[in-house]
Amino acid sequence: MKVAINTLLIAAVAATVSAEVWKITSLDKGTRENTCSRQVQACQNNCGGPTLAPMAFCNATTMAWGCGCKNNTPNMEVWNWPVPAADCSGSLNVCKNNCSTKNNTSECFINCTKTHMCNTEDAPVSYTSSSDIAVEPKYVGPAVSYKGDKLGDLNDGNNRDNLSPSSSGTSDPKTASDGSHKSTTDDDSSATRLQLAGTAVFAALAAALSF
Repeated sequence: MKVAINTLLIAAVAATVSAEVWKITSLDKGTRENTCSRQVQACQNNCGGPTLAPMAFCNATTMAWGCGCKNNTPNMEVWNWPVPAADCSGSLNVCKNNCSTKNNTSECFINCTKTHMCNTEDAPVSYTSSSDIAVEPKYVGPAVSYKGDKLGDLNDGNNRDNLSPSSSGTSDPKTASDGSHKSTTDDDSSATRLQLAGTAVFAALAAALSF
């Protein structure tokens, strides 16, 4: 009888607790600025220096980021860039916090770990990359990994019920995954090729579409 009563009490408490909603902009200002600083520095290092990274940017307010090199394609895996990594770890923490709203908290914790394998290709895609520092990111998109696998409930408070890989906003993910742009600020723009580091997002969505 006591066990049954305790179970009912736990369920009642869980039902009254509001789920926390994750958004990377909820990080404190200092953390956002530090993450953005590391993001820009990582891009510049990857490109070979600040003058060779014309698309190295990060908006500490919106956390929109991008990386494009003048002479080469950024070769750092997108899930390891500072902003996407921070987005994953933040979502993981909120996922675990929201386990208090579930009846089986231990199972919930396990699921959070399974769906948030940060800094790996199995991490959930971060929708924080942008084409310009002034363009706000999407933040929330289909729950898929960079490998293209569909993930379970991320439990981070964001509603993804009506989202699917085809609703990513990219009509042709395979074509868009090229991500190349020509610089309009360089004297020899035809010789300057920029490759956005966020192309793995589109690659993941393209793979998910093939399910």
